[in-house]
Amino acid sequence: MTIYALSTVEGQSGVAIIRVSGPLSLKIIKNLTGKEPKPRLATLVKIKTLKNKIIDEGLVVYFPKKQSFTGEEVAEFHIHGSTAIIETLLKELGRIKGLRPAKQGEFTKQAYLNGKMNLLQVEGLSSLIQAETEAQREKALETYLDENSKIHFSWLQELKSALAYIESSIDFSEEDIPASLLNSAKKSIEKTVIKIKKYEQGFENSKKMKEGIKIVILGIPNSGKSTLINYLSGKKIAIVSKKAGTTRDILNQKLNIKGIPVTFYDTAGLRKSKNDIEVEGNIRAQKIAKEADIKLYLGSNNIKKPFGNIKVDKNKNNLVVINKSDLKKKHNEKPNLTISLKNNKSLDILWKKINQKIKNLVNTSSGPTISSEREYTHIIKSIGILENINFNDVSLAAEDVRAAINEISEITKKTDNEDILDIIFNEFCIGK
Repeated sequence: MTIYALSTVEGQSGVAIIRVSGPLSLKIIKNLTGKEPKPRLATLVKIKTLKNKIIDEGLVVYFPKKQSFTGEEVAEFHIHGSTAIIETLLKELGRIKGLRPAKQGEFTKQAYLNGKMNLLQVEGLSSLIQAETEAQREKALETYLDENSKIHFSWLQELKSALAYIESSIDFSEEDIPASLLNSAKKSIEKTVIKIKKYEQGFENSKKMKEGIKIVILGIPNSGKSTLINYLSGKKIAIVSKKAGTTRDILNQKLNIKGIPVTFYDTAGLRKSKNDIEVEGNIRAQKIAKEADIKLYLGSNNIKKPFGNIKVDKNKNNLVVINKSDLKKKHNEKPNLTISLKNNKSLDILWKKINQKIKNLVNTSSGPTISSEREYTHIIKSIGILENINFNDVSLAAEDVRAAINEISEITKKTDNEDILDIIFNEFCIGK
């Protein structure tokens, strides 16, 4: 089956690309242009309907199987990006027998099924397409370029060497097993486990890098939460008023902080209330607080209880800040920082502290990290197997090492499991 789709953004653009992949690709070029271009060479052509009516003048590129992204013959039509031209060409392709519109991620799925990519690279490509920041792009690119697979391969080689030692000892009777063989196997496996664990520990960092950091601002009414989120975002997204309870729902602002996606949440002031809307706002605030990576507690300097009845969690990831340093102090609290949003006092220090908290949560250092829950699951299973090997029974020990090797191999191994494939490729857009 030959498939087709718009591979560039929908709507008007300077240039649009429509991609065709499958055995009919070259035939379609001939039918719509009357020409047979040289492989991988952009050729200027007039693109026509099957009834010989000109659709547009543009470029066409033909890729043979071995030189294409999908591992199938591929044709690309580079046309002017008007809605009318795009729709006309897509409609014409739809009239050709043996051709159908591509599903989500189907071009990439073809590449995977044809051995052009492994599953890990597919997941890396998905993350690369979805990347919103430079740091996300770098991490995703490492996976797409197969840097992770190189690490897995080194573990496999080490485990296979250890397995060879164990299997060599099976030929001996229990009394005659050379201690050196098993000791070599044990030491090799222990060293490999340390490497795998170090790699596994980066999963949470990788997850936060991919999903972003959530910072929720909590405090009593009129502590300055809305003013603070307006300051942090650099624009007025929240209504600021002296009237308590102005913010009833959760407002959020997504920012790119040194390559890390960070979302700030402005919540309703937490206090006892009989107002149904305000009560619902409090419930939502408490819910988002539970999900937050960093809680920023904002209190008022001019009252005896700056945080009211809010239970302040002084966890190392959180920040305790008191606003209104321009007003007389009436409390005994010891915050991480005292600021004045009114007078812009110590706001630069606040930014530095927020940045440091983010840095502590997300390690942006170079080097591949776990890219998906699927990879993480196989790695955790392999660690569990390797840490519980019983060397008193060499046959069972050999089976355990084989099981661990299989778990690591599954990360990149080709699979026909449609459930797994559907989950992965459904994350892609149509045209990729």
